[in-house]
Amino acid sequence: MAKLKLVIMWETAPGMAERVRPQVPEYDVALATETDRLVKEIADADVVFGRLPKEPFLAAKKLRWVQSIGVGFETMLYPEMIGSDVTITNTAGAFDAAMAEHTFALLLSLTRAMREYHDLQKTRGWSREVPVMQLAGKTMGVLGLGTIGRAVAVRAKAFGMRVIALDAQVKSPPEGVDAVFGPDRMETVFRESDAILVGLPLTERTKGLVNRERLRMMKPTAYVLNIARGPIIAEADLVEALKAGEIAGAGLDVFEQEPLSQESPLWDMPNVVITSHVAGRSHEGVDNIESVLVENLRRFAKGEPLMNVIDKRLGYKIQ
Repeated sequence: MAKLKLVIMWETAPGMAERVRPQVPEYDVALATETDRLVKEIADADVVFGRLPKEPFLAAKKLRWVQSIGVGFETMLYPEMIGSDVTITNTAGAFDAAMAEHTFALLLSLTRAMREYHDLQKTRGWSREVPVMQLAGKTMGVLGLGTIGRAVAVRAKAFGMRVIALDAQVKSPPEGVDAVFGPDRMETVFRESDAILVGLPLTERTKGLVNRERLRMMKPTAYVLNIARGPIIAEADLVEALKAGEIAGAGLDVFEQEPLSQESPLWDMPNVVITSHVAGRSHEGVDNIESVLVENLRRFAKGEPLMNVIDKRLGYKIQ
């Protein structure tokens, strides 16, 4: 029986191709990190691991499946891909723990005044007057109950928080969630939450969803956290809301344009904590990505259903 062909566009860690190869003997594995090599190798490939641009996609003659290198896949939703029979899967589940932990690192930095106390530490300053807030008894609003949103919900519940969520697909509250609302109840989530996590995929419907109108619905003591995709928050609106004191602060790992412009006013705002799109980073996460890839490769070779299949027209993972 002829072997299947896998093309790896990018290694999550050095030597990944060599680690994967013996685990999937049904495949010929090619590493193609440069565009010219990719266009050549993809011509007879069955599977690609990476985020596949349009040009090499058009050179593929027998491609059936693309395993995205991460949770994100929106850059692959060009018309030719959407209209094709090629399946897209992502690595949902690989980063849940790291991203949930990072969410609380951002939130606790804000609620426990870690930035202010770090500044005091640098000057050997001592103060017990910096305002802080406890999370127990407060409400966490989770926008999007994918695997990351659910991981955040479980941890929020462990902090003693009430957890409410917004999701277009999930109807019954999963573990850690007290109530789930559909898009028609979005205002409820914004008004009742003391912290809102943006955990949605980026689609035409979610782009700019967190705008000035919705930020004004929030409590002036509430925080916004974004570890998903930058364009879901209308950044200029967020800056104005922060300046006007309409919300208490923001913890941001992603931005409309990355790297964040040196001229962005967000850098200098005392009530903003910024990290560099690193929420999912961990050695364990790299191992998890490779595990998802290998498991899906085995399933594909056996004709079994793949994990984490994306609805290309809707732009999110099928629950």
